[in-house]
Amino acid sequence: MSLEPRQPLERHYRSSRPAATLLYLLDRTWLFYVKALIIYLIKQSPAWMLPFLMARTINTLAQPERYPMTGLLVYIAVTAILLLQNVPMNTCYVVLISRMVRRMEFRLRAALVTRLQQLSISFHDRTESGRLQAKVLRDVEQIQTLCIFLSDTGVAALTSFVFVIAVTASRQPVLLLYFVVMVPVCVLLMYFFREKMQHRNAAFRTELERMSAQVAEMIMMIPVARAHGAEKEAEERIASQFSHVNERGVSLDRVNALFGSSGFVAFQFSLLTGLCVMIWLCWKGRLTVGEVTLYQSLFGMMVNSVNMMISAYPQLAKGMESIRSIGEILECPDLEKNEGKASVSQVQGHIRFEQVDFDYGTGRGPVISGFNLEVHPGECIALVGSSGSGKSTLINLLIGFRRPTSGRILLDGIDMETVDMRTFRRHIAVVSQETLLASGTIRENILYGADEEVGEQMRTVVETANLSEFTDRLPDGLDTRVGEGGATLSGGQKQRVAIARALIRDPRILVLDEATSALDVVSEKLVQEAIDRAVCNRTTFIVAHRLSTIRKADRIVVIENGRIAETGTYSELVDRRGRFFEMQLLQH
Repeated sequence: MSLEPRQPLERHYRSSRPAATLLYLLDRTWLFYVKALIIYLIKQSPAWMLPFLMARTINTLAQPERYPMTGLLVYIAVTAILLLQNVPMNTCYVVLISRMVRRMEFRLRAALVTRLQQLSISFHDRTESGRLQAKVLRDVEQIQTLCIFLSDTGVAALTSFVFVIAVTASRQPVLLLYFVVMVPVCVLLMYFFREKMQHRNAAFRTELERMSAQVAEMIMMIPVARAHGAEKEAEERIASQFSHVNERGVSLDRVNALFGSSGFVAFQFSLLTGLCVMIWLCWKGRLTVGEVTLYQSLFGMMVNSVNMMISAYPQLAKGMESIRSIGEILECPDLEKNEGKASVSQVQGHIRFEQVDFDYGTGRGPVISGFNLEVHPGECIALVGSSGSGKSTLINLLIGFRRPTSGRILLDGIDMETVDMRTFRRHIAVVSQETLLASGTIRENILYGADEEVGEQMRTVVETANLSEFTDRLPDGLDTRVGEGGATLSGGQKQRVAIARALIRDPRILVLDEATSALDVVSEKLVQEAIDRAVCNRTTFIVAHRLSTIRKADRIVVIENGRIAETGTYSELVDRRGRFFEMQLLQH
């Protein structure tokens, strides 16, 4: 099943109108709800028949001459039949609702995943992954729980309430006035507690997202904490967040408990008062003993229905808050805008930066200023400079993760602002310093993002990336599992897998962002050999700190403070004895 929703949910998602949004998420016609309601009424009928059976039983035993036994037997037979049908009808109802809710759950998670892929890199830079994970998992689960709750408890409360009103209105209208007194009591209770519950649900949800983000970070940092003997500090930091979650949770539970107990006491008092009224009516001869039992059962059913509605409110508040929380993703406008732009079907690899400026908006000034550079197809360009000079920012601009504040970048003579960057990236591959591998096999990681496996191409890529040097020694070869994040591979082995992953797509533009800076000498040699073979006949950008690794580059561009300080071949820059020469001396 594709993750692409049938219709983009974000076009209709309105967190400011959670009830309407929930109905849209369920995506069913009114005929479906009518069908579900009919099935529910049939399967629920035994519960409504029992009070009449009990009343008839008492009347038959108390006044057999007025209420003969044959009538009681009919009541018993009808009740037995209604009980038997509950099994198939209840199963049918549950399956019907389950399909609707599970489909909604799938569509909502699929929409979130799709939206997360569309949101800009700057959005992901400022948002913790644990917080996003909480929205995809916990918030969707809360909405799913709310739907199940409403389809069961909510429908039960509403239908029972309507049933009691209808029966009472047709048989004893005078009691109806007393029954409906509970409605304004219910409304007043909800009104009084609504704002407090909404506020505390929002606070609790925020703390849970923070906790999820910190737990994810703590797990990622376990090797660092262990290496520095900082386990205790890590425990104390996460324990502090647990404490905040605990405080918010207790505060939320307190107001929920007060809300629930207030409703319980109010309705139990009304139940007691109702019993007194019916005893008086029976004493006056206006009700039989069986009818007292019937109406007290109906009144109890109504009290229970209203109590269920009140009990449902905390769950409703949680679900509505989760809808608002998910809206922070589906309604976020910080998107990488590609719709309506020209697709890129082929790339020659001619790149030109024209007066490019870029500012992160942090108040520290531009990171890239007046940058001009032309790169011809098949040319290998090395970008060097001190940390913070703007090298990685330039790469992010080239890939399209960032957009120039001013100026433009041309791809084969076309302004990249006018092209669909998703189609452009099919022709570009990136190998970064921090290699990210998926948990799976080496083969699966190489083929990540590739359209299909071609046997001969796979063999060529494996040889080019120097992978066979170690995969031939593995029992399962390319089908060896690498563990989470490639935990079972060394740094050099992971880099070579990353190079193979880049080459399997046969990119026209290759970006190597400090691909060897964290490797030992032996690994660096193997990776460098792979890089030397990979760059052939491709426009290549190499970001490097180790200047010895870029001797074969066609041009070296030295960047300082976001500008080009000097450019030339390796030997030209050494002979010039400028900034590059000074950097080289520092590495000897």
